Amino acid sequence: MINRNDDQRVVVTGMGVVTPIGEEPTEFYNSLLKGRSAIKRLTSFDTSRIYCKIGGDLPDWDIKVHLKNYGENYPSELAQRALHYLRDIPLPAHIVAASALQAYTSACVSGQYRPERFGHILGGHNLNTWYAIENFKVFDEEPEFTDPLYLPRRLDTNVLGVTSEILNLKGPAWTVGAACASGNVAVASATDLLRAGRADAMLATCTVETPELVGLQSLSLLGALSLDTFIDEPWRASRPFDKRREGLVPGACGGAVILETLAGARRRGAPILAEILGTGSCSDASSLTKPDSDGMARAMQIALDDAGINPEQVEYINAHATSTPVGDVAEVQAIKAVFGEHAYHIPVNATKSMTGHPLTGTGVVELVVTIMQMRNHVLHPTINQEEPDPECDLDFVPNQAREYRFDIGLSNGFGFGGLNTAIVVGQAP
Repeated sequence: MINRNDDQRVVVTGMGVVTPIGEEPTEFYNSLLKGRSAIKRLTSFDTSRIYCKIGGDLPDWDIKVHLKNYGENYPSELAQRALHYLRDIPLPAHIVAASALQAYTSACVSGQYRPERFGHILGGHNLNTWYAIENFKVFDEEPEFTDPLYLPRRLDTNVLGVTSEILNLKGPAWTVGAACASGNVAVASATDLLRAGRADAMLATCTVETPELVGLQSLSLLGALSLDTFIDEPWRASRPFDKRREGLVPGACGGAVILETLAGARRRGAPILAEILGTGSCSDASSLTKPDSDGMARAMQIALDDAGINPEQVEYINAHATSTPVGDVAEVQAIKAVFGEHAYHIPVNATKSMTGHPLTGTGVVELVVTIMQMRNHVLHPTINQEEPDPECDLDFVPNQAREYRFDIGLSNGFGFGGLNTAIVVGQAP
């Protein structure tokens, strides 16, 4: 491994998630171990005019209900600030705030750093599209009833800003957009800031790009979604690496992690959960929609080089695994290109087999999953593994959870536009 000093080593000290199958990390992880799927008939909106009918949405999710059920885990002052600042704010900000509250509270970080040295990077873009669509309808019918705060509330910076306001984070803050790789880029950006000494602690978050009719219909017409075979059994539709996979299934998740330098975390006696050993990102510079295994492989290799480890030291991979016919094959080819014969000895599982694909909400959530598995020594299954695809012949932990210990894992994230990322994570030092 690269010999960084403790002021340059970056560790995870807090985590949080909001998903349809668990609203905090342990609950979510236990659902994954049981193979519980979030995929069902979509009820958040009327799907009669579009082809897509299924997904892992959050139709009834409400920050007030969340705080009622989980609020005892948060300082009452922060819970009240959340209720105050999230009034009339679109759903993505609620999801980010709830996951951030979890991470911030579990890290025991309140008051430990100057606000000016505590930053926030949000992974995501076009997060409030549904809110924009609804307001365009209002404007079209009755312009005088346009929301006066429409513009600032529509922008992704609204999601970033309101969470920073709740937690009083005044350090470096911006959003990063890399499609489905956005969460990983947020973690990488936060890691770079800490290594460079430009912050003492960072919150990295990601949230769901709000599902909306036009976007889902476009993905349907593109041939990217699972639409037909499993419409009456939606929990079977997301089936990464299986021969009968048809396409991705939309999901809805958000996540957050608190990152600190190892020196800072040790100085304050923080609960260290894992270490970010390396990050990697690159662009295919080619097709907007067609995955490129060479780019995927380069991102993984860059992350390994940043960590200063050999491919043989990686013991687990959380695959991006979108359940698309082309994408899954490309990822398997990339894994084989990087890891060679060792690829056949690495368990590779797919969280999206149960969550569906949360698009911009993917990266941080799957990093949390990777850390939970590393700490608890049990891998969640890749469900719906029924018919092996000869082109996807790695160990995908099919259908049953597995006891397994590993010290170094890798989490992949690949986005539309050929944006490739990977994060290498290790046991807490």
